[in-house]
Amino acid sequence: MRAIWMFHRRLLVAVALVLALAVSAGVVIVGSRHGTAVATHSGISQSAKVPTRTAARQRTLTPKVEPPATPIEKQVNAELAEAETPASVAAAEAASVPGPATSAAFPSIVQGDRSDPTAYAIAFATELLGTNYAAQSRASLLAWAEHEEAPNTLPGVPTSVAGKALVLSLADPGLPGGTPSPTPSASQWATNAEEGVTQSVEDVAAEVDPDWAQIISEGWQPRDPRMTIETVTGTMTVTTEGQAAPPESFSLTLTLGTAAHVHAGYGAVAAGDWTVD
Repeated sequence: MRAIWMFHRRLLVAVALVLALAVSAGVVIVGSRHGTAVATHSGISQSAKVPTRTAARQRTLTPKVEPPATPIEKQVNAELAEAETPASVAAAEAASVPGPATSAAFPSIVQGDRSDPTAYAIAFATELLGTNYAAQSRASLLAWAEHEEAPNTLPGVPTSVAGKALVLSLADPGLPGGTPSPTPSASQWATNAEEGVTQSVEDVAAEVDPDWAQIISEGWQPRDPRMTIETVTGTMTVTTEGQAAPPESFSLTLTLGTAAHVHAGYGAVAAGDWTVD
């Protein structure tokens, strides 16, 4: 079962595998007729030598015609939509998320990091994971996450819950289909604060998830042109009452898209698949 707010990696791998097997078996999908749009200048027929005022007005009112989906797009869209379950949708609709807000503890990611997905993923993960539990609050972190969110525009995700995706992936990984989150529960956050826990990250790096890259290379295109998945890695050091533990390697996936609460650039759709070694 996959959560409504999470582009689950296992589903992505399965879809990529289906496409890879189709290609290796010699199944050729041709979109030259139905997958490519052929447009004339300003939508005017070649026979219309001198457009009239009425014709010009009709052209203005004529809606843009999108090219029909290719077979691969139809296949992937159908599989993604079918993966959403009533339980996932119901859980997301019932959950509440904070209003978007930034603070001194959790400032907005600078505009310079919003034009490149890798730069944004590194900046987002660094701010998300670098935490002083006694000096920062979980509520402020989640409000910052909502400020940084990008709607989940994948097939099958209702618009009513699309904007909840990021906060739910961080705050409620136990909901149907969730994956491990780097954000502690409210009770664990309080315990960490009492014990004087801080954590810092170093050597943070990001790259496009290979399974995402494969699906894109096979011809599928997301509705949001900025949507992508980045795998983020680095090392994290946890310090308790001044005593630092040995650094550990971490990994998580970040689904990105077009930011909802800033003027332009990237935002985060969901975070998940959190591991620490």
